[in-house]
Amino acid sequence: MRMKFVGWRTAYLGATLAVAWGAFAQKPAPAEKSIKARFEVLHMMINAVQVRSLADEREIHTFIYSDQIRDRMQNMFNNGGYQYGDRVEIRYMHGSDVALNIKGKPSKPI
Repeated sequence: MRMKFVGWRTAYLGATLAVAWGAFAQKPAPAEKSIKARFEVLHMMINAVQVRSLADEREIHTFIYSDQIRDRMQNMFNNGGYQYGDRVEIRYMHGSDVALNIKGKPSKPI
């Protein structure tokens, strides 16, 4: 009789832990905030832009365009685009090379 009681308790505890773990595993991860940083344009391409950080000139990035800004950036590229030395502000996610938004006034092509 004692053995059945211990087995039932263990089974109940196991089921409770399984339900709790399932609820824990399904919680959404906290959303990361995007990063805004200022850069100097080195080279603009039709699908990406290569930039240098204004804070650390040894820091160089190549950002591809997100789907939301791709058409706008390709139209800008076709009309002359950003030139070497233009200052831009790029919003992106930490650890990502995808530009979510790019702000800055392009200078006139040479």
